[in-house]
Amino acid sequence: MKNILTQIFVTLGVIFLILIMVGVYFFVTDPFNIKPLFFGNTTEKAQVKNTPVTETKDTPATAGFTLSATQKQALINLGIDPASVPTAISATQESCFVNVLGEARVSEIKAGAVPNAIEFFKAKSCI
Repeated sequence: MKNILTQIFVTLGVIFLILIMVGVYFFVTDPFNIKPLFFGNTTEKAQVKNTPVTETKDTPATAGFTLSATQKQALINLGIDPASVPTAISATQESCFVNVLGEARVSEIKAGAVPNAIEFFKAKSCI
């Protein structure tokens, strides 16, 4: 009986050790880019704070838009490079945003409101 209990606890100990090693691997390598959600991305935050934000006026010909400083910071906190966000939205994309987020919320975001993480991931399929 003592031998069986010893084997069970040794097996559980080995499994626990393997789980710890897998957890450390995922923490160090961060293959799913989850660290910025928990710890923030301090290097990019410092760069954004020290970089002057220059807003440009949009022309009707381009129908582009610019992100506000708070919207850029929200993207950085989610681990997304603001430069990767498109500067022009087609009518099809906008209608997709309205279907996913609703007319009122899309209008708020256009006015400068910051979308939360859930809204971003819902609307990501529209881009």
